[in-house]
This record gives sequence, structure tokens and C-alpha cells, in this order.
Amino acid sequence: MNRFQYFILVFILVITIAGCGGDVPQQEEAMDELSILELTDPDEIAAWEASDSNFFHSKIKVVELRYFYGTLGNDEPKPLRTVAIEICEAQNNGITPEQQQALDDFVKNEKAIHAAVRNAIYQDYQKWYPATKEAFQDATAINGSLENIEEELPPIVDGTELDEITDFSQILIHPVIDGKVQIGIELFGKWDQLEGIGLRIQNEQIVDIGNAYEALP
Repeated sequence: MNRFQYFILVFILVITIAGCGGDVPQQEEAMDELSILELTDPDEIAAWEASDSNFFHSKIKVVELRYFYGTLGNDEPKPLRTVAIEICEAQNNGITPEQQQALDDFVKNEKAIHAAVRNAIYQDYQKWYPATKEAFQDATAINGSLENIEEELPPIVDGTELDEITDFSQILIHPVIDGKVQIGIELFGKWDQLEGIGLRIQNEQIVDIGNAYEALP
């Protein structure tokens, strides 16, 4: 993080903590609309696909997952739950064989992919933790309203600290590029509600991690 980025981060934290960041989407506001769809109702899904909310001209596929919903969690599977996954650019041309294969592989290898995603999030968090904590402390010194930094920004001690304060938002199967398909996974954390977390995977491997925009095609 260079000096300019650092001061920008401090500025954002200051105005948010001070209550002047009311227009910044918070975690619950940023959650994808698909999370409130009735996934057993084809008409409701079709209505969303035809709506202006369908930015990526997606078709919705409903699958059962044990790891990629709710909180980040750990290596313990959750009860099976139906989850909506966006197949981007499939509304007009249909789901390609490559996209279908990527989805099938994602469901089949869900546990291993989740472990890789979780590990990448913890590694990225620890990478930026010192600079982010310093920015929080500077914002606190200026504004004096954030009493317990570690409630918002916990230090990693036993490797479970982010499990219950990080939530999955959406999963997107990207369009085919050069015969390959990437999958975007978006999350929001109590510790990072402004920018979110975005990962892209290909062939069950993490290829990039950054803010929420990294999950988008």
C-alpha cells in the first residue's frame, strides 16, 4: 500500500466511523438479490432473469451446497441448502458446455474449493492486517468513536476469527474465454463492509483475490 492509498483508506474510515458515510452500502444492503428469491418458484426466477437487476444477462441454476452459503464457516459441512448460481451471458445464448462443466465440477469438489477459498481469505487478511489496523487506529485517534478495534478487525490467533463474521453473497459462472471458464465468489465481512471480498477460481484453483469486483466477469 503506497502513501496515497493509505491516506485514502484513513479518510474512508474516518467518514464512515463518523457517520457521514451513509451512502456507502453496508453488508446487509450489498447482499445479492438472489438470496431472497424463492428458488422453488420458476416464475420468480424467470422474473428476475428478465429484470434490470440481471446485469450480466444470466440464467439461474439452483444447486444444493453445504459450504457456500451463510457464513464462511470452517471445514465442517452445513446442512444442504439450495443456492442460486448465476451463469453469466447465458440468457440469450444458453449455458455453454464449458460453463455447465465448471458448475458441475464446483458442486462435486465443493469441500476442497471451500478450503482453498477460506485459506486465501485468511492469507489476504493477514497480508493487509498491519496497514488496515494502523488506519483504523488513526481514524479512532481523529474521531474517537471506535472503542474496540479488535471487534471489527480481529487479529488472527487460532485461524477461526473470520469464520462467523464473513458472509457469502453470490457465485457467478463467468462466460467462456479462450475455452476456459472462471468462477467468481463474492463475500462481505464485518471487517470489510466497504469493498467486500472477491475471488476468482479456475479448475478449482484460486487465480485472484481482491475486492468484491474481482468476483464479477
